[in-house]
Amino acid sequence: IRKTEDDAFVGTHLEALLRGRGVLTCSIAGVLSEMCVAATARGALARGFGVVIAHDSHATYDVPEQGPSTPSVPARLAARAAEWALGDQPCFVPSAADVSFSAP
Repeated sequence: IRKTEDDAFVGTHLEALLRGRGVLTCSIAGVLSEMCVAATARGALARGFGVVIAHDSHATYDVPEQGPSTPSVPARLAARAAEWALGDQPCFVPSAADVSFSAP
């Protein structure tokens, strides 16, 4: 699926594809935890899908310093903050190895 928005559900046939296959829960992974991963997780939740995110299945870049009053943030911490901002609706697991898939 080719996407043009942060949320993979916007402007794509992803929802129809998943519903057509009877998918109830999505495992979200990718780059830019605070943007595409978070937007797609929120999009899935808003559409009634369950969401699983493994801590090691997404990443981002270091947040650069913006002067002495706003120090840089390491990518690992920025990714963790993006998880925290999603609240308690997604299911977070330690590793992608902890995610299992089964046919509906």
